[in-house]
Amino acid sequence: MSSPGWPLGGLDPGAAVMVGAEICAHGVLFGGWGLGLLTDVAQRSAGGRLSDLSVSFLRPVAEGSRLEVSCELLAAGRSLGHHRLDAVEGGRTVLTGTAVAGPAAGPVAHAGGPPRVPPPEDCPERSYLSGPGTSTAGLLDVRLAREEAGTGVAGTALLWARVRCDLAGEVRLAVVSDHVPYLLRRAFPALTRVATVSASLRVLGGPVAEWILLEVSLVACAGRTAVGRVVMWSEGTSLVAVAEQTTRLTPG
Repeated sequence: MSSPGWPLGGLDPGAAVMVGAEICAHGVLFGGWGLGLLTDVAQRSAGGRLSDLSVSFLRPVAEGSRLEVSCELLAAGRSLGHHRLDAVEGGRTVLTGTAVAGPAAGPVAHAGGPPRVPPPEDCPERSYLSGPGTSTAGLLDVRLAREEAGTGVAGTALLWARVRCDLAGEVRLAVVSDHVPYLLRRAFPALTRVATVSASLRVLGGPVAEWILLEVSLVACAGRTAVGRVVMWSEGTSLVAVAEQTTRLTPG
């Protein structure tokens, strides 16, 4: 079974996915679309809402690749199911992870409030190494609300983000969560490459609006390893998810 139109078309569990240019950056699968792909498969297989996703990026996925995506139930409780996810290309596993899915969560309580920023229509488009409107930038609309760049590990970025296609809220959160590499390139301009090693997404509950405010920060850098966090606010007001990424850095 194949679904070459994903994410513009549907995706059935067990489908074969063609990696098109629209979900790639610099000729390889954009990490956020990889996370979104596994989130979509997990929710369709489990029949519930994703609450937790952890993924290891084993190998880069080239544009034009054909991915076989599978979801296996590992254990099921009264309300939550634990699943294993694998994406295989040419007989080799390229993405692997685990997901927890279940009923929608209740109200979210948290300390502190969202950052205050201008609305997305008053913010400029974020920069892309490949230029605006190319590759994955065509399906993502990301605006720069505020940034502390060139400051090393103290760097921060506030970005408005939306996905220009019809996807479940949890899938959209997974796609736009992949913005730690953007901040790393802005905080350390001499870097020539930032590669995601692993990523996680914790969905907290509540409806996901069209526009999501991303509060991106760096947790720590140690040698060529960096860890960052993305706190996500629906419409800039309601906390809906927290993501983290571990990356490998290539200095200039």
